[in-house]
Amino acid sequence: MYRAVMVLLFGLSGLGFFGTQIYAVQAAEFELRDGDRVVLLGGTLIEREQNYGYWETMLTARNAEKNIVFRNLGWSGDTVFADARGGFGTPADGFREMQELVEALKPTVIFANYGANEAFEGAAGLSRFRNGLDALLDMLDATKARICLISPPPHEKLGPPLPDPESYNRGLAAYRDALREAAERRSYGFVDLFTLFGELNLQPGEHLTDNGVHLTAYGYWRTAEALAKGLGLPVQPAETEFSIKDATSANPLRFQRGNLMAPPPAAVASAPRPAAARTIIVQGLEQGVYKLMIDGKLAASASAEQWAKGVAIKSAPDDAQAEQLRQAIIRKNKLYFHRWRPQNVTYLFGFRKHEQGQNAKEIVQFDPLIAAEEELIRKLKTPATHACEFIKNN
Repeated sequence: MYRAVMVLLFGLSGLGFFGTQIYAVQAAEFELRDGDRVVLLGGTLIEREQNYGYWETMLTARNAEKNIVFRNLGWSGDTVFADARGGFGTPADGFREMQELVEALKPTVIFANYGANEAFEGAAGLSRFRNGLDALLDMLDATKARICLISPPPHEKLGPPLPDPESYNRGLAAYRDALREAAERRSYGFVDLFTLFGELNLQPGEHLTDNGVHLTAYGYWRTAEALAKGLGLPVQPAETEFSIKDATSANPLRFQRGNLMAPPPAAVASAPRPAAARTIIVQGLEQGVYKLMIDGKLAASASAEQWAKGVAIKSAPDDAQAEQLRQAIIRKNKLYFHRWRPQNVTYLFGFRKHEQGQNAKEIVQFDPLIAAEEELIRKLKTPATHACEFIKNN
């Protein structure tokens, strides 16, 4: 039996759709640093991301060597005026509460995503949006955090009976431009999701949203690498190529990937292609059939000719770890959500606190639970090593 061993580095965890995509936008080159405390602000797009965690998993894994904490303060339907945050008060009340919360977190980085709701006002509301945006950014500037503005994505066209979004998207582009202008004027980072989403080259039947507006789990997973591209992070290779001359040892080697990539949602009914495939190419093999063993388990078996063309492996050995990381991020976000936005906030802190205000002391009990998930995230974000063997069948 002929045995060869190779160091195996996987490409994208199903996000290889972006591997050959060329974007026309200018990357923000927005770097996260060790010790950063990142706050995410915005409306529905930001709030719903914490339910899926694909964007935060990408940012965490791409910065695995750094100690970074993320806090999601998204509020569905929100605007730069804090319209959705007022509760029983006014938007001004909601704005003050947001300011107090942001300041209490002492962020070093703020990602802010606004404009989607304001754009329904069309050209008539653009001047008011610019003024509200400046007021918001003046408040955020006081934190001394590094700020990156993220444009809203386009409304996805799904066809009847849903409305045609062409007119709205034309107006939305103007609000995107207002965000870009503010970012340039203030020397912020800027990510043009409006353009990035439009250049994903979706296939027929492949959709990112369930109603044209709200990203699905697949939508957040599919667009995580687009966000990485917009931030100026290196694009992961879609394929990894090896030569048999590199396989010189008769003993199994250990390998470690550069970073984890969350696998796709378990059910991806709309995906027109194998969502989780990675392509492994091995050139120069003698004629015969070879199997790739990872951690003692068969990953793929193919002929020398097939390996030379590329063999798709449906799951990488670190898929399970990446999914554990994503789930820990989701749990952390859910705990923190209940920490800062308890469902019975009116009874705990509002005008009915005289009824149940004595229970407000329990809110701080979320802190050790959040800390435990943060510790687990720190352990999971660095890829484990795996034993790989490349074996020729007798």
